[in-house]
Amino acid sequence: MTQLQIIEIIKQTLPQFDVNNEGDLIKAEKILKAYQKTDATLSHNEIEAFLDFYKNNGNKYEELLQEKNIHKLLADPAHQIVLADCVFFAKFKDLYEEFAVDFAEPIADYIQWNVKNNRWANLKNFYNNYHQIISFENRDLLIESITSKNNLIRSVIPYPERYPLLLNEYKYSVDRNFFAIQSAIDAAYFNSEILDINNDIADYQFAHFSSKPYFGRILVALGAFDAYTDELKKILTDNSKIGMSWASKNLTIPKKKKVIVEKDYGVTAERIMLAIFYLIIGLLGYFLYTKNIYTFWTLLVFETLLFIILNKKLNNHYISNGTIKGNFNHRKLKKFSFKLLILQVYALIIAAILALGAALVGIVFLSGGVGIGGFLVIFWIIRATIKKN
Repeated sequence: MTQLQIIEIIKQTLPQFDVNNEGDLIKAEKILKAYQKTDATLSHNEIEAFLDFYKNNGNKYEELLQEKNIHKLLADPAHQIVLADCVFFAKFKDLYEEFAVDFAEPIADYIQWNVKNNRWANLKNFYNNYHQIISFENRDLLIESITSKNNLIRSVIPYPERYPLLLNEYKYSVDRNFFAIQSAIDAAYFNSEILDINNDIADYQFAHFSSKPYFGRILVALGAFDAYTDELKKILTDNSKIGMSWASKNLTIPKKKKVIVEKDYGVTAERIMLAIFYLIIGLLGYFLYTKNIYTFWTLLVFETLLFIILNKKLNNHYISNGTIKGNFNHRKLKKFSFKLLILQVYALIIAAILALGAALVGIVFLSGGVGIGGFLVIFWIIRATIKKN
């Protein structure tokens, strides 16, 4: 719980609360301890830290906390910076460093929330206007978060099957604000990371026919980075123009509901789920085998052939995530299991179409026979359905 939230709790009972008044601090302690009995979200340590803070510092940050954006972002990580409210007076400059340390925790929460939610434009506005109240530790936190995301972009570039991640899971890769904030924080530090991304794109631009529309969007976004070296500035400017032409090429963004992006549920949990999945398959297979061996073998051959025919299409439904670590065989089994589940959808669709086709043949036969044209129509319906799905 933040200091501002704690003050709001106190003011519900003590509206004129004055942190400079020792008597008010004593009353505040009683109010907070009484509140704690009904709401465990306020811990004893937070109460002690709050009281110690104001006993040692008084209310020296009062005016600084009146700045609208600062007041709101300390209380709510989702606060959107309002540029019109950015009023940072020079008279506070002696307090910035201390303030950054004393309020490091809520500021860290604010940075992390915005990073997690890809609010790079807001983070850029925050950094450009309030970098004075970001502690060295929080600045390092922001730099590490950005470096991690730069590395994720590089991990996708060599693998065409992961390109949809650039527009779904890793949207920051095509966000100009993501790269603009890097030059605002430390252009010299990020210079090599940006160059590496640019060079990776150059190395893999011809690796797959679908790469350029994705890479084009990254190159356009990279152009927002104000490079530390003149050489990289020229490269990014030139490549940004090339990227615009690439990005204009047709690009179909796959619907999320048709694509399974590999998730990390934990090795133990995944092994349990896989064991249950194959146990169910085994029991169903045994039941079918004992009841009707002919149906069992027909179904097994049908699904095996279908799997072989549709293997490439099934792979397109499952995107491996290169950031997940784990045993290679375990991950292969995990992917195979997902593909097996998707195969059942295709099998049911085809079975339904075959049943419908059989019904049509029966109706036509009963009504006087069917020519080769009828069979061609049925075949075309089956083929079109498989291609569509």
